[in-house]
Amino acid sequence: MSLTQESRDMADVQINARSYESFTQNPAAASERSSGRSHETQKRNSPVTRFAIGFLIVVLCSLAAWPFLPRRYEATVTLILRATDESGPSSHGQALKQLLDEGAVQSELDVMASLPLSADVMDRLGLATDPEFSKSSGTLFNKANVKALEPVREIQNHLVVSRDRKSYTVRLGYWSNDPAKSVRMADALATAYLDRQVRHKLDNSEQLMERLRSRLVELATREAELRRVADNNASSSFKIAELSDERTATAVEFAGIRQKLVEATQHHNEIGPDAERVADAVLPMNPTFPNPILMSIATLVLAALVGFAFAWPVLRLRIADRLANGETTEGTK
Repeated sequence: MSLTQESRDMADVQINARSYESFTQNPAAASERSSGRSHETQKRNSPVTRFAIGFLIVVLCSLAAWPFLPRRYEATVTLILRATDESGPSSHGQALKQLLDEGAVQSELDVMASLPLSADVMDRLGLATDPEFSKSSGTLFNKANVKALEPVREIQNHLVVSRDRKSYTVRLGYWSNDPAKSVRMADALATAYLDRQVRHKLDNSEQLMERLRSRLVELATREAELRRVADNNASSSFKIAELSDERTATAVEFAGIRQKLVEATQHHNEIGPDAERVADAVLPMNPTFPNPILMSIATLVLAALVGFAFAWPVLRLRIADRLANGETTEGTK
């Protein structure tokens, strides 16, 4: 019995010793765990960490949105407008051409950007029902008219017309979300513009020839009338001489008008546009929007601003603490 009791007493002493050791070591371990948590919290609340979090959020959002951004492909045709001689129009062919001063060039640019020309492109390519351009709009009273104009106005909004500095070189075309469609639209626009030029010149030429023909008919009628009067007054030498002078003048004018009509008819068959197509539209490989370089710069700038906004609250508190500690240290000294 005494041995058993002694064994129990020794076991109790060992347990008490272990409990004492653990009791004496626990405060150090607790303080270590507490300091570790404090260090991790300070690390998480570091301005650099918060800046990195905000920066990465913007970069990841930009990368996620990039595949879903609408693409804009632009295709243009290059034209060179032709100018007349510096001395001005010296023939019928020159007279049908316009002098290309700054006002004339600007007028041509306005024609390229006009609504009728876009309507011509729409009709040529059948874009009235294209989902990219046909959008339902309008009020209860004018809905039909607005629906008819809406595709043309949408096509007009996709128009691209630019001029190289002060030269006669002009680029015109369209942008679209389909690169092949933008090429077709640019070609159709250039063709419509050149056809319009030819049509306008043909109309002017036909009007001129019609005036010349009318004048020839008037002169021929006058010649016949003078001949009849001369035949009726064959015995009057004075009347014959007077009629002879007028008939000579009529014949000279008739010959001149007939020569102009011949030249006008010849030129009418040779009429062409006053612009030369020097470069066709090329299938764009890369979109003009979104631009990868500009998009990257904008993303980095925005990410830096958001990261700074994330880090500023903690940074402001740390700056305030340092200023307060500095004032305390100076006061103690």
